[in-house]
Amino acid sequence: MLTVIDTPGFGDQLNRETNFEPIINYVESQYDNYLSAEKSQEKRQNIPDTRVHALLYFLPPTGGSCLRDLDLEFLQRLCTKVNVIPVIAKADSLSHEEAALYKQAILRDFDKYDIRTYPTHHADDRDFVPNVEKYIPFTVIGSDTMVDVGGKAVRARRYRWGTVEVENPEHCDFVHLRELLIRTNMQDLIETTHAIHYSQHRAAKIRGKGRPESFLACDDYYESRIENAKRGLAEEMQRKEDDMRQRFVAKVREKEQNLREREEALNATRQKMMEELEALRRAVENEESALNELAIMKGLKK
Repeated sequence: MLTVIDTPGFGDQLNRETNFEPIINYVESQYDNYLSAEKSQEKRQNIPDTRVHALLYFLPPTGGSCLRDLDLEFLQRLCTKVNVIPVIAKADSLSHEEAALYKQAILRDFDKYDIRTYPTHHADDRDFVPNVEKYIPFTVIGSDTMVDVGGKAVRARRYRWGTVEVENPEHCDFVHLRELLIRTNMQDLIETTHAIHYSQHRAAKIRGKGRPESFLACDDYYESRIENAKRGLAEEMQRKEDDMRQRFVAKVREKEQNLREREEALNATRQKMMEELEALRRAVENEESALNELAIMKGLKK
């Protein structure tokens, strides 16, 4: 189940602390809940995971040469606690050239202020990262209106100068963001949260209670063994599933072959019977013809 958490009113207050604290507290409270469940023998076997696995940070389409202080401060605080995915909202207010320059400015500030985003800094599978990085930060357009475009109803925004389609890659990066979140990297986001952000939070909590570093190392080793065991079991299950699938396919093919052979035998038998019937029919016709000739000849003799 996918849960979306909204934060209305962020950035509206003059005091920035009142903007940051509710969000940071919520993220950390979910980590605390998960940590408490891990300590419980009853819940440990089936822990409800309410941790925040991705934070979509919407940047205003200012098209400026740098990020606002509010954005910089918040992202610096949050990028060490959750997978941050930067998004430029209302991208239809920027031209393609303005959006490209704005993206470059944002990425420069990320490097300058050591703001770590997903998947650039955290993804395990590095092969796909270059394919995604070229769209970061993602430009998106929102619309709750269906518009007819070329005889097809699409979600779009209509202006006097034209129509901007939400799911058109030439108009914005929405489809690439959706692909990242839902189709290709959902599991990796969960694993990154557990292995990096939650582990850091958990380690800080344990150290805060004065637990020795050696114990913490043992905990990490234990977690690593558990994860390796889970991965091994998953791979073994996958191998067994593949083997069962191959056996099933082989049996289906064997059954199909048997049925095909039986069908061919039946067709051959049918064909043979039809030929025999045809031969009998011709024989009967010949007999009838002979009898008719005999009857005619007897009539002539009389």
